[in-house]
Amino acid sequence: MSQSGTVFPSWINYLCIEGVIGAGKTSLCTMLAREYDARLVLEQAEENPFLEKFYRDRRGFAFQTQLWFLVSRYRQLSEAVAQQDLFHSVTLGDYIFAKDRIFASVNLSDDEMLLYEHIADVMDDKLTRPDLVVYLQASTETLLRRIERRGRPYEYNMDPRYIASLNEAYNHFFFHYTDTPLLIINTNELDFVNNPGDFDEMLEQIRHAGRGTGYYQPMAARDKSKMIDAVFTKKGDAEITDDTTVEEPD
Repeated sequence: MSQSGTVFPSWINYLCIEGVIGAGKTSLCTMLAREYDARLVLEQAEENPFLEKFYRDRRGFAFQTQLWFLVSRYRQLSEAVAQQDLFHSVTLGDYIFAKDRIFASVNLSDDEMLLYEHIADVMDDKLTRPDLVVYLQASTETLLRRIERRGRPYEYNMDPRYIASLNEAYNHFFFHYTDTPLLIINTNELDFVNNPGDFDEMLEQIRHAGRGTGYYQPMAARDKSKMIDAVFTKKGDAEITDDTTVEEPD
């Protein structure tokens, strides 16, 4: 049970948060782990020795970067997720192993992709599948704004075309995703890091997730305001009875 009294569905023991660079998946994972006292498995992206070189020269360092991630993610998931944890009933991760293929499809040549697929297929069959995947969807403009705001050195001068291509690949991947239950949350209008109400809203969606595929489109802040105004206006009108005299303006 969380600090707010909510609980995950009983069938969720392994939950993964996914999204493009800048979607907020690591932030959400960390907040959920704190809320539910869950075990946290975070991607070790900054340990990749090729990553900074890749962002300067994607074509020249794509294959080395991708293979390092593939092996690192496999080792981490096979060791951390497969082992039972007597102190935590829920494990939270900020990536799924299959996400590696999304980056590979964008960054590798055809010949490199053939070799990559051969290695990845062997690894993928041996890993535990999440009970639920939450995909944090966002527009490219939103992702770029969040990347700039967090200010990681190796992400300076991120090519907007690269983020756009990743975003398109992610959306395509999860549109066809059937490996596990899936919840897609559009986060363009949510700031769950700084707004407790938005975080509670996401908690509620995860808590009521089903075993199929679900999609949640939050109401924009301006539309919420209009709805609240309309409710109070209607409530005010309802309080005017037949015995009440309403004066017309002069």
